[in-house]
Amino acid sequence: MKKKLFVSNLDFSVTEEQLLEAFREIEEPVSLTLATERETGRSKGFAFVEMSSDDAAQRATDQLNEREINGRPIRVCEDRGKGGGAGGATSRAPSASGSSERKREFLPPIQRMQLFRRKKKLDPFMEDPSKSVDYRDIALLGKFVSDRGKILSRRMTGLSAYNQRKVAKAIKRAQSLGLMPYMN
Repeated sequence: MKKKLFVSNLDFSVTEEQLLEAFREIEEPVSLTLATERETGRSKGFAFVEMSSDDAAQRATDQLNEREINGRPIRVCEDRGKGGGAGGATSRAPSASGSSERKREFLPPIQRMQLFRRKKKLDPFMEDPSKSVDYRDIALLGKFVSDRGKILSRRMTGLSAYNQRKVAKAIKRAQSLGLMPYMN
């Protein structure tokens, strides 16, 4: 049965012939595919080698892993396919036919926690109808201005669009009259 190997950490100047020469020491590979860039034709630093048997693939992994080619130690391991690497969520289990296939173990979904939910800010002018927006009330308007003198957004203040416009107009009027500083 054919076995595919993944060869990584290759020098960008490595050619297919150099890789074939290294693998021929163990056994003649069935196929060798060196990944190259389309525009430049330069190696991407990895390759796929298909060996004729599991035994030959195991010997190639043992003998060629960490061997230096063009001054770089190459890494040879079994190809895991496009499904991703071997991690805690995957395991190999033999099926009824005897071949090994990937079996996924799914973790239960994380319950949404209320710890991080933002407390909704309420419009103070809607809560208390007796309050009104006045350009002379510097203490009230100061709550809607940042340290740098910028008017805070509705998301930060919780104001309705109508009251946000009124507050912004009152802050600008107070700043132009000199009641409020442009910057703190």
